[in-house]
Amino acid sequence: MDIVIAYIVYPGLFIIAALTLAFGYIVAQRRPVLPPNWGRSLLSIDGFAALLSMMLAVGASIYMPWPFNPVYTAVAGPLLMWAALEAAFLVPSLVAQTSGSALVVRGAARALQIGFAGRIVVWCVFGALYWANQSWQIALVPAYILAWVAALMALPAAIGIGMFRSDTALTGVMTTGLDLSTVALMQLAADVRSTVLIAAVATSMAPKAIEPNPLRLAAVAGAFFVTMVVLRFLVRNQPFTTLSAALRWCWWRALPPALLALLYLRFITG
Repeated sequence: MDIVIAYIVYPGLFIIAALTLAFGYIVAQRRPVLPPNWGRSLLSIDGFAALLSMMLAVGASIYMPWPFNPVYTAVAGPLLMWAALEAAFLVPSLVAQTSGSALVVRGAARALQIGFAGRIVVWCVFGALYWANQSWQIALVPAYILAWVAALMALPAAIGIGMFRSDTALTGVMTTGLDLSTVALMQLAADVRSTVLIAAVATSMAPKAIEPNPLRLAAVAGAFFVTMVVLRFLVRNQPFTTLSAALRWCWWRALPPALLALLYLRFITG
């Protein structure tokens, strides 16, 4: 019963819906559009994959270290969150790989590679911050700063915004033959996945030492909205980048600060 309540109320569907709306206004600078015809959308494989992706993303959110989370466990929680959220990102990509159009497959393959590279950095950030939160001390502040910088550099690639957005030459091709409801559902699913990934970073940034839980919840909310505001200014007016340049950005610019944070934690905590 706790899982059902967590999925529907907190920290699941209702909370993620509100945060997704905030993501649309702050980062994407548009209002998330609900599909005008859900039934018709779900008749297509793309629409069903989008719905499944959203359900997995919301499911991932209930295993994050939210304050007051009734189903969170210290060991299994992060593993279940990682598995569900990775599946949420991979399902639509794998469906696109089965398309009969070479251009659709090409665009999906590019997005898959860039997104995966970005998420590897984000998971390193989550691991570093989650580790730091177990034994909070002021000496760990540099690790928090390094990890947050790495997250800000990697999140645009992980969720496909800014210079890592889909190739504009392929965007129209990739939605050819799909009705407006299916396209809207796919975009909504992308917004939900992006929101949950940002929430994963935000929840890992609030040390467990912050008491009481309402104060810690305020810290998580603050980290979430500050991260989104910074992302909004980082990704605006950026030129489209190539696949090779995007991968170099993830491996040689975003990943080093995350690894430095992990090494610093290893040195400080022994």
